[in-house]
Amino acid sequence: MENERNNPENRPDPNRSALDTYYANRNAKRAAFRVNIEGLDNEPPAYVPKNGAQRPNTQQSVVRQTRPQSSARDGVLRAPTTSQQAQHAAPARPSRQAPQPQQQSKKRKKKEKHRGYNFARGLMITLMCVIFIGILTATVSTLAISTLNDILAVNKDGGSTVSIVVPENSDFDDVFDILCENNLVHQKTLVKLFCKFRHYDVKRGKPVTYEPGVYYIEPDSGIEAMLEMIKATTNTSRETVRLTFPEGWTIAKVFERIEKYNVCTAEKLYANLDIVGKQFKFYTKIPNNAGRYLKAEGYIFPDTYDFYLGEAASSVLKKLYGNFQKKWTKEYSAKAKAIGMSIDEVITLASIIQREAKDASQMKEISSVLHNRLKDSATYPQLQMNSTKEYIDAVNEYGLFNEVYYSIYLDAYNTYSVTGLPAGPICNPGIDAIEAALEPADTNYKFFCHDSQGNIYLAETAEEHQRNTELVLFS
Repeated sequence: MENERNNPENRPDPNRSALDTYYANRNAKRAAFRVNIEGLDNEPPAYVPKNGAQRPNTQQSVVRQTRPQSSARDGVLRAPTTSQQAQHAAPARPSRQAPQPQQQSKKRKKKEKHRGYNFARGLMITLMCVIFIGILTATVSTLAISTLNDILAVNKDGGSTVSIVVPENSDFDDVFDILCENNLVHQKTLVKLFCKFRHYDVKRGKPVTYEPGVYYIEPDSGIEAMLEMIKATTNTSRETVRLTFPEGWTIAKVFERIEKYNVCTAEKLYANLDIVGKQFKFYTKIPNNAGRYLKAEGYIFPDTYDFYLGEAASSVLKKLYGNFQKKWTKEYSAKAKAIGMSIDEVITLASIIQREAKDASQMKEISSVLHNRLKDSATYPQLQMNSTKEYIDAVNEYGLFNEVYYSIYLDAYNTYSVTGLPAGPICNPGIDAIEAALEPADTNYKFFCHDSQGNIYLAETAEEHQRNTELVLFS
């Protein structure tokens, strides 16, 4: 203060008039006011407290309003000096530069691009969700329809009949797998769960049994119908038919009659011959001789049977095979062993006796001729029986094989060229023929022939047989 008072600039000029002093003081006030206004231009907007809130502390210094200083000495109001203004002035606040138009355009484009990307991503996610839901719905619908078709055959397409083979001792799982393997069931897991739920695999608390054999199933059948077709059941309420098969008939003729009376088709019977036969012990011992036509020929025992109309082929064959197994006793096995022959050799010999004899009275003598020739195979290597050749000709009339197989079978059965017995039986012999084969008459005959009335002429030598033949031909 002392310095300001001693400053010559602040001392009143005695030469100035009162008017000059007035204007000087006014100009000083205006200068000080302008300085304050310039400082206020850089001030932030005034804070308006709300709801009684306190004004927050700020880092900015507020420029104090500098009042013109007055001298204590003369009471004259003076303008602040430059050093005083610099001392009280607040630090200059950097001013914000307005964004350039080019920068604003880039930001706008970036925002628009980002907004478009978000829209595309959202649209893609929506489309993927719609596609996924559509695929899931289509898959579930397809599975449901396919499963319903397998169970109820609501919309199954018909087609060619499918043949399946059911082995012996097959249970529900085995049969179900066979149906699936043959494309008769498409939705394996779902249909199997349905069958388990409906207890198709059990009956009265016990596992269901199935008849082994070959079955012909229509593709438009439901799972229940297919299982019922294979299931082993007793048909007590169905219509029956009684059929008699005479001794000496071939399998072809037996099956023809069975089919004629609507019991079962011959095709199904042929298809099941071997499958059902393997369930019987005697059948497993039958040799597979080269050129043999039917392994089962000779083992369809001639008798009277009762069948159900529309009976399963496996059930029919079980009756036929079962009857032979009952008729072939242990006594027969012992006699066959005593004469050094197998069951199949005895049945083959009996089938020839059955076809060659006019009746049972001739069988033991014809059997003796055959046994004598077989024992003396060095002298008589061939049996030379007309019935063996006629067998292949008779079977060929049914159209069961072509010319190539005809030649093969003829070479295997024609006893004018085959050494010893033919490849297999030529018919299904009865008890009389079987017993004659096991117990031939004790003779030395090597030849025989018949006249037109069926009378038999026996001979021990070729010369004697030649005379008998001439007698028969010219009598």
